[in-house]
Amino acid sequence: MKTIYHGFLPQHTASTHRVFTVVDHGGGETVEALATFPTAERADTIADLLNLLTAGHPPAQTRDRLLAALDAEPGPVRTSVTSILDALGSNRHALAGHLRRRTAAGIASFSTNGCPADGCGTCTRCGEGCLECPACDSAECYDCVPPVITPRTARLLHAAAVILSDEIRMAVKDPIGWEEFPPFVRRLPPEAMDQFRMAFLNLAADLAHGAEPHPRTNAEEVALHLMTDRANVLLELEVFDDDLERLPESTADYDWEGILDDLFQDNDYAALLAHRGKPAAKTVVSMFERFDNMPDRPYAASSSTMAL
Repeated sequence: MKTIYHGFLPQHTASTHRVFTVVDHGGGETVEALATFPTAERADTIADLLNLLTAGHPPAQTRDRLLAALDAEPGPVRTSVTSILDALGSNRHALAGHLRRRTAAGIASFSTNGCPADGCGTCTRCGEGCLECPACDSAECYDCVPPVITPRTARLLHAAAVILSDEIRMAVKDPIGWEEFPPFVRRLPPEAMDQFRMAFLNLAADLAHGAEPHPRTNAEEVALHLMTDRANVLLELEVFDDDLERLPESTADYDWEGILDDLFQDNDYAALLAHRGKPAAKTVVSMFERFDNMPDRPYAASSSTMAL
């Protein structure tokens, strides 16, 4: 059996910063030390980039960024890390498959139609996501409201959230990455940048728990807007087609405009998308203030949130 790398874990003590790999050589998963680094930041960076490569469909230039990050490391460390890159390329979905189990149930739990479980009396094929239903096709049913988030929509939005979150982390170290974000984002102070990155993970946590990703702050509205744009790109690129085919289909799939209309408080966040200068301090603070009519989330973003 070929070696499969399921993921990479940084571990820090007062004096050492190491990256371990969760690996299966054919006899089950084991944890092995991969390399030691002089700082926690450098260990975290290498682990993050390796996990992106292992998960499949990594952001563009991830491999190049990994090699560039390794330039600062001594020869033995570079050799240890680069020696496994080919194996990662041949097992790109190992980490995704390993972690996706934690989110699959939540994503699959979204409805494919707006009809009650026993039908509405008008539609004839509600159990199949209203596909090829004459009443739905002719708009004869006025009782059922199509869902805003379907399983396939949730899958792409979740993937977009994870990718965008990782791209922010990488862009902090590589300015080229900011091209994917509105101009104001790169001008946020470090603490606000971390909060903005968490906006994506919080929305991903909603999806992983089978909850509609209702933004609770202006920052989350910006994040969800960017997620719909990226999800549509992922749909067009067909990079998640295998995952989508395993989920039930619905006539309500991929209604990006409907998401912006139904899940958002208003369109005040649009001013942030258009802002090209440095946001005022009070604007930054207000970005992360929870809306009065939205409760706190009963769960937090976790490692399962990050599963592609």
